[in-house]
Amino acid sequence: MPQVEMESVATPTLADRVALVRAQLQPIRSRVALLESYRRESLCRLATPVLAAGSAAEVLELAYAMRWLELESDRPVEDHDDELEVVMADE
Repeated sequence: MPQVEMESVATPTLADRVALVRAQLQPIRSRVALLESYRRESLCRLATPVLAAGSAAEVLELAYAMRWLELESDRPVEDHDDELEVVMADE
């Protein structure tokens, strides 16, 4: 059996994980539908009330916030760079 090099398997960054969730939210075309989706997600996450840095909950929060901005103005979130500041908490 060949040996697998663990160094070549990189852990996805926070940005990569947020991008993945944002891609899944892309088909949502209204804020009402986005709120319903967020409500369902948040019900599943009630057991984890604290947002740890890099956690799945944090990834979801960031992705939903970015999609909310996109739906507001029909501009990609990258155009909101001056309006969106992401602050990472220390672990």
